[in-house]
Amino acid sequence: MEKSEKVIIIGAGQAGLSVSYYLTNLKVPHLILEKGSIGNSWKNGRWDSFCLVTPNWTINLPGKPYAGEDKFGFMKRDDFVKYLEDWAESFCAPIKENVEVKNISGKPGLFKITTNIGTFISENVVIATATYQKPRMPNFINNLPKNINFFHAETYKNPQQIKSKSVLVIGSGQTGCQIVDDLLRANFNIYFSVSSNGRLPRTYRGKDCIEWQNDMLMLDRTPDMLEKSSDRFKGDPHLSGRDGGKTLSLHDFRRKGVKLIGKVLEINGFVLKIGRNVESSIKFSDSFALDFYKKIDDHIDKKNINAPLPSEQDYFGFKDEGDDPIIEIDKLDLQKKNILTIILATGFSFDFNWVNFPILDDFGYPITKNGETEIKGIYFCGLNWMNKRKSGIIWGVGEDAEIVSNSLYKNLQKMYA
Repeated sequence: MEKSEKVIIIGAGQAGLSVSYYLTNLKVPHLILEKGSIGNSWKNGRWDSFCLVTPNWTINLPGKPYAGEDKFGFMKRDDFVKYLEDWAESFCAPIKENVEVKNISGKPGLFKITTNIGTFISENVVIATATYQKPRMPNFINNLPKNINFFHAETYKNPQQIKSKSVLVIGSGQTGCQIVDDLLRANFNIYFSVSSNGRLPRTYRGKDCIEWQNDMLMLDRTPDMLEKSSDRFKGDPHLSGRDGGKTLSLHDFRRKGVKLIGKVLEINGFVLKIGRNVESSIKFSDSFALDFYKKIDDHIDKKNINAPLPSEQDYFGFKDEGDDPIIEIDKLDLQKKNILTIILATGFSFDFNWVNFPILDDFGYPITKNGETEIKGIYFCGLNWMNKRKSGIIWGVGEDAEIVSNSLYKNLQKMYA
């Protein structure tokens, strides 16, 4: 049985709900299809101790900007999910949960949306499923012995999932570092496979790094300002909102007993072939941090800002004189090291091939202008770098949602004029 709608929004996260808020104010009838429940990826794709990485003041959702007393704090996972749920309830967002969209076809004005519960027809579709939908699983993982347990970071919840005292975490982006930080509290023997990722100081010269980025208009950069298009998909730098917010550092992990190893190149039974890139990966993260410090210092000088001089804590995360020398290894024997669990913090990939229209670039990423595509009636919201750097984060999604909603409303007016 086909159900007809004027507008269907796919996804009930912050992007989909933001569009719904504006369409509600514009009195445009619509329906949100959500494969799980409100804030599904926050609720089910984050671990128990997860906190937002951006400060609470960046929660700038339309109709519900953060108004609490801890604007420089970092909201916990469950609290943010509740925040989204309360917000959706406040404007009676029309959500149909547990509906997974499989395919979008048809033609402008008559889009056919195939789901697990049947087919919907809509004049317009707003795709708000965020940038990444699928966990990226390295091919070599299939060569592991059957008694080695492995799972993606998306399904990591807490240290109780790990049944041995030794664990290997593969992937040293922001997620991998945060999981290692979580495991350290449970006294695991941790092996950490690293690559080149940046590091940001949580605070520097009196402000949080996100506040400095906002002040310097780094979050307002547009895609044309990037060196190359693929930079849109770079991983996020080492940083955490846990414990009131803190810097995460590979140097600090080493001091706490984490054994850093290079990239996993291949797996042959229990033996992993390892690249010799630990030192270069650490140098990359240090250089990234130093470059950010310089940007802030230059900004302070240029704008004649009265900011405090750097403190010792501001420089936390670099090498100490007493640090042990870095030892590179070529292989790791899981059996000899009693490693029975591997957590894959190997990121996510996007797949928009279920949208059966020629709207993707060479990377398979949607081509949009202010959220609109070349197919009249198909819109996106919540994508990384859709309009600006902040498009894919909580701080910027409301701005894009207003643009998309207004554009959709104007097109509807023309259609029925």
